[in-house]
Amino acid sequence: MWEESLRLAIEAQPTHVSVYDLQIEQGTKFGRLYSLGEFPMPSETQSAEFYKMASRMLSDANYNHYEISSYCKSGYECKHNFIYWKNKPFYGFGLCSASFVGGLRFSRPRKVNDYINFVQNLENGFVNSSVEGHIHGKDTVMDVVMLSLRTAQGIDLMSLQESFGSSIVLSLLEAYKTYFESGHVVCLDEYRRTVRIDDLNSFLNNTNAEGRVAYIRLSDPEGFLLSNELIAIAFGVIDSWKDMPPYQEAEAT
Repeated sequence: MWEESLRLAIEAQPTHVSVYDLQIEQGTKFGRLYSLGEFPMPSETQSAEFYKMASRMLSDANYNHYEISSYCKSGYECKHNFIYWKNKPFYGFGLCSASFVGGLRFSRPRKVNDYINFVQNLENGFVNSSVEGHIHGKDTVMDVVMLSLRTAQGIDLMSLQESFGSSIVLSLLEAYKTYFESGHVVCLDEYRRTVRIDDLNSFLNNTNAEGRVAYIRLSDPEGFLLSNELIAIAFGVIDSWKDMPPYQEAEAT
């Protein structure tokens, strides 16, 4: 059934395809049927095979697997989502909208009457943006790492270094050495060519600038399938830091 669904989707020739695991929500009809065993979910092994099948079939049909759950024809990447994935500043307008500007996250009221009052206050020169506070440096770098590892581009190490210092880059490379060797995490140079393990080791030992690593990304599909574990490793590295450089605001988009 899954293979047939993919085949029909490909035959429809959409420019963009999103492939997500189904999440069971309590209180829904499907949730009740699932609880009774009428509609069992695939096992983890089956889900992994479905994911690999989607990656293979969509790639063979010339779809770019540009994000862990997203595929597209060339030039049809979701530009809107890339703002979030790259942790860039953005403005939100309207009921329940959220913004991220100057390292500050804030949102508009969720209820209609509260939002009407907010707009009236705004028109009268009073700003009440439901400020949630500045984002701690660790939270910012965790967002950058998590969202970047979900994309085919991966983590831009030069950008990460400019924002948070070189030690975070070296720490991540050290933490992922085993996964570089297993092929779950891939190192790329500035031209997005794969960096050999020997060159990586030379870079970590500061003896060979030619092996400089510009990006790290998760392999497709094996690395993406381990994304939760691999992102958790990065979180452990970041959380162990005692001193975190202050947030450097990116240029507004």
